[in-house]
Amino acid sequence: MRTEVTFERIITAARSRLEDGEARIADVPCPFRATWWPGTPGFEQELLSDYGMPTAVPEFEKSFYDEIGAIRESLKDAGHTPALAGWQNGSTGAARSVMIGLNTQADALGIWDEIAIPVRRRGDLVFRILAPRDVMGSPIVQALDIDHYIRGVSIKTAEDAACTSRLTKRLSHWRLTSFVLGGIVTLLLAWRFAA
Repeated sequence: MRTEVTFERIITAARSRLEDGEARIADVPCPFRATWWPGTPGFEQELLSDYGMPTAVPEFEKSFYDEIGAIRESLKDAGHTPALAGWQNGSTGAARSVMIGLNTQADALGIWDEIAIPVRRRGDLVFRILAPRDVMGSPIVQALDIDHYIRGVSIKTAEDAACTSRLTKRLSHWRLTSFVLGGIVTLLLAWRFAA
């Protein structure tokens, strides 16, 4: 009997396989790729990542590969078999094994985006690690001065709170409007059927 592969199982297993796993893998899945950062990787960084070029920070590159390895092992232990695309199903023997390996790597990268905490601090610098777009690529590692990062996160948090407050007020307005309109429609239908 196969057991269900869940984020909870993968998180628990991956954390146990990693040194300081609690600081590297979150308690619950979240779209960590959307973590605040001033801008997105440039074309040059993405191109270097796609070609598997090593990063300028080997410590974080190794950390990334260790985390991907822990996720892959956790998937394997959970009995996960990756889905194969239609064109991959025709593969036989060694080619099928390669396809399964590539798809497992793609699954691990997708899971890493959901459970790994990509922002890490070393000294006065904050680093963000992004999974590559290509399964054979290297991670994208960006650095930022800690003062700049704290200022940016503070501003973004304040903007998000103001936006949430505005949207909550709009939601309350439209909710009240829908109740009033629903009441009017109910009264009109009741009056029509009573006549």
